[in-house]
Amino acid sequence: MKKQILIVTLIFLQFGFSQEEKVITKMDRFVSNTGSIVKLENFYMPELKGYSEVAKVQVRRATSGGVVAFFLQIIKEDKYGNKNASIAEEDLVEVIKAYDELVVQSGSEETNADYFENKFTTEDGFQIGYGGGKNRVWFLILEKYGKSTILFKGHELIGDALKEGLKKIESLKL
Repeated sequence: MKKQILIVTLIFLQFGFSQEEKVITKMDRFVSNTGSIVKLENFYMPELKGYSEVAKVQVRRATSGGVVAFFLQIIKEDKYGNKNASIAEEDLVEVIKAYDELVVQSGSEETNADYFENKFTTEDGFQIGYGGGKNRVWFLILEKYGKSTILFKGHELIGDALKEGLKKIESLKL
């Protein structure tokens, strides 16, 4: 009887989570201004190479009604549609701070867990972190819903992409 209750509970939890509405991201909110012209400009950055995937990286300048916003976009092409993260400039600063702290923590990480994760998540659902078991990997999770994960052997390429993206944004503001 307890098993049946557990199974029914798990089914309801799964159904409930699958019915969640997609959160509108900062990028979606900014470019969906009706009644004004929206201009999008992409500035391509070096690709980000994971274990078995390659992600495109670009800085997007979005202008709407005279207001300009910048986003770092990480795009993983997929045969069923691209998965991407659009990290708003103000969030990118926080992601870089979190990345730097995660690097420090990973150097002294001690756990005997069979599996663990240590990560940072933005309001829009982008995640950066590391974890695993005996073989630690770094990861990026691009979307809150319809997740797409990119795995990395180390953290250096991730840090370079984030920091170069912020430098590009700063140079475009001049």
